Amino acid sequence: MKMDIENKILIPFLILVILPIIILGIVSYWGGYQILVNNQIESYTTRLNDIVSFIDILNEQVEKNFITREDAKTKIINHSQIVGKKDLFIIEGNKLVFDNFNNKTYLPKELINKITEKKEGTIKNKDIIVILDNYNKWDWIIGYKVAKNKFTEDLLGIQKYTLLVAIIFLIFSVESTILVAHNISKPIRSLADRCNNISLGNFKGKIHIQRRDEIGILANAFNNMLDKLQNSTDKLIEMKKFNEDILRNISTGIITTDKEGNIKLINEAAIKILGYKVKWPNKSDYIIKTLLNQLKTTIDTQRTIHNMYDFKKENKSKMYLDVTTSLLKTEEGYINGAICNFNDITERKKIENRMERMNRLASLGQLAAGLAHEIRNPLAGMKTSVQVLKNRLKKTVSESTLELFSGILYEIDRLNNLITELLDFAKPHFPKCEVVNIMEILKRALDLTRKAMDEKSIKTDIMVKATDLIVFVDKAQIEQVFLNIITNAVRAMDLQGTLNIIIDDHYDQKNDFLIIEFRDNGCGINQENIEKIFDPFFTTDSQGTGLGLSVVHNLIAENNGEIEVESSVGVGTSFKIKLPMSVGGLYEEKNTYNR
Repeated sequence: MKMDIENKILIPFLILVILPIIILGIVSYWGGYQILVNNQIESYTTRLNDIVSFIDILNEQVEKNFITREDAKTKIINHSQIVGKKDLFIIEGNKLVFDNFNNKTYLPKELINKITEKKEGTIKNKDIIVILDNYNKWDWIIGYKVAKNKFTEDLLGIQKYTLLVAIIFLIFSVESTILVAHNISKPIRSLADRCNNISLGNFKGKIHIQRRDEIGILANAFNNMLDKLQNSTDKLIEMKKFNEDILRNISTGIITTDKEGNIKLINEAAIKILGYKVKWPNKSDYIIKTLLNQLKTTIDTQRTIHNMYDFKKENKSKMYLDVTTSLLKTEEGYINGAICNFNDITERKKIENRMERMNRLASLGQLAAGLAHEIRNPLAGMKTSVQVLKNRLKKTVSESTLELFSGILYEIDRLNNLITELLDFAKPHFPKCEVVNIMEILKRALDLTRKAMDEKSIKTDIMVKATDLIVFVDKAQIEQVFLNIITNAVRAMDLQGTLNIIIDDHYDQKNDFLIIEFRDNGCGINQENIEKIFDPFFTTDSQGTGLGLSVVHNLIAENNGEIEVESSVGVGTSFKIKLPMSVGGLYEEKNTYNR
């Protein structure tokens, strides 16, 4: 268990206070014990000397034959019993001849052997102390056997007041130590708690410590630091919010990385432009890989790189990005990483492509109109001449010759139809816009192409997702657009194909569009040809003139609409037409039409 600051201060203090008292008590007790033991040994030695002196007196009488030795020994033993020499014993040879132990204790054989070996002096055993004296004339060993616990009891009686004073002093020292530790740890704990609150972001509240020592000085310094930290933090938070607001509201996508190329920051505009909503960033994504590779190149080469990319999004539409990467440096010039800023220029690119295409079409239209006028008049003369020659010679020439005249007339008519298409392409189209239901135009176009679709058993499904089907367009021109697209779809599909027509709406702050998508499962268009299909005279059909989709593009542009195409070889082609909506009637029926 982790100790707090008060215990960390208290425990060492207690050890420093208690340990000397305990050591002093032990030393005092042990010293008193040794003094008492030595005093007792001296006292018993004196007693033994008195007994030996008494034995010497009796021994002189024995030597003078006033008494026998046996009577003298008996007299000594009886004298010891009468006087009450407690703990006295006498050993003769190896035999205990007298003891005054009151039958409470005895001398073990091992101890008797030690006594007979030592004969004089002191033997200290585990529980007893034996004081000896030897009287060689009688072969006696006289001694006292004293239990050690007797010394302990006597010592406690002597030093009880000293021990009492030591215990009182110990208690007082412990209480004083606890008070001192608490007094020292309380302000430190307050500082620690305040620091924890600061780490959690709570800068409010100061430390109130009314002291004049170093802890008081530390508390005042801490409060001053806290005020400065609060002001700095407020400014930092304000600056951070300001920078976050800039990153959040800027329309440019921004990605920053560290020196190793790991993504550190991505603003909302980047997520919105790239279209990631759930899992970000997906480093396996091709777009992210491309951006990270350019960032890595910038870090490796330490130079700014500007590129423009075109990517295919999940819905297979193209997205153009203008990407610039540069180093991310501190004021000191230290490189922290790299920054990538990019813009979605898809709409700008579409407008540029559309303007380029329209300029190209306009130039070609002027050329086509001039050529058509120059060619049409000679063709009319040629056709008239051939018809006259045919009528004059039909009775005089062979049938094969007449067939040659018919072939010439057929080719002249085909050239005339091509010139008519050129004039339709070249002449200005001024739409007569009106409010019309798109289903009316679509059904008319489907009726006109019914025969061609029936010949290939092509099925048409119309899926209506929009609620408002009213558009503001030139009815005839949009019908011509639908006819051209449906005819191309029929030519691209094999037997039993399917033409899906999906009608949906799109609302934004600028324009409201009705989207009509024609999706076939035909042969598809190669990717390298996608950008060329609206160019005049471009066709992959040997029977086509290459003007149909060019006219379609012009008509949709004149009606303030847009057209997009997506295609995959072997899968099919999708033409998506956007036409301006008009606020008006609602188309109530939301069904799927099957033909």
